[in-house]
Amino acid sequence: MSEYERKQNVESLCKKLSGRQNFFKKGNTIQEAATHASYIVAYKIAENNKALSDGEFVKQCMLQVCDVLCPDKKNNFQTVSLSRKTVTSRIEAIDKNLTSQLESKIGQFIFCSIAMDESTDINDTVQLVLFIRAVDENFEITEELACMRSLKGTTKGCDIFREFQEGLLTLKVPIKNICNITTDGAPNMTGKKSGFLRLFNQNYPGNNVVFLHCVIKMLCVNLH
Repeated sequence: MSEYERKQNVESLCKKLSGRQNFFKKGNTIQEAATHASYIVAYKIAENNKALSDGEFVKQCMLQVCDVLCPDKKNNFQTVSLSRKTVTSRIEAIDKNLTSQLESKIGQFIFCSIAMDESTDINDTVQLVLFIRAVDENFEITEELACMRSLKGTTKGCDIFREFQEGLLTLKVPIKNICNITTDGAPNMTGKKSGFLRLFNQNYPGNNVVFLHCVIKMLCVNLH
């Protein structure tokens, strides 16, 4: 080929390559947006305590609205996966991410307090819930749900103490950084012989933890 023909051939090949690259780039962009959208819907489903299967209903609504407002974009909405399985995996991924963020913050805490209580769910299983409130060296306060532990057997003080330890161990919360523990006034929490607080003091002697209980009840009485 002559120099002119070679130049024309190179320009033609470059245009074809650029077109193919843009096609894949556009496809990746749409797929990334669709994945992002499915995470948003899954988060809202979890946040509002809705059924995991509601994602499919949400998608049906989205497609019908799209038919009215922007029918040319319907294919983009079709790519948003909101099946029960997908919503479940998205929520699990969000949970792992939030837990990871909390674990990274815990390593920077100087002092922290724990509020805990147990309640029975609809399956008649007792759930122990631990909330953590902490401050770092920059005086930034973090307040989060630390964990929820299932008590499938008895709910004695020793059971609560065991789940308390395992929950904090999983999150790598240093016991020495705890300055307060707040519970209700139930015997399994505050009992002098075998309650949770008794077991805590036995296993961690010399601690400077301040124990509080029935704060909400006392506050309500005072307000009344």
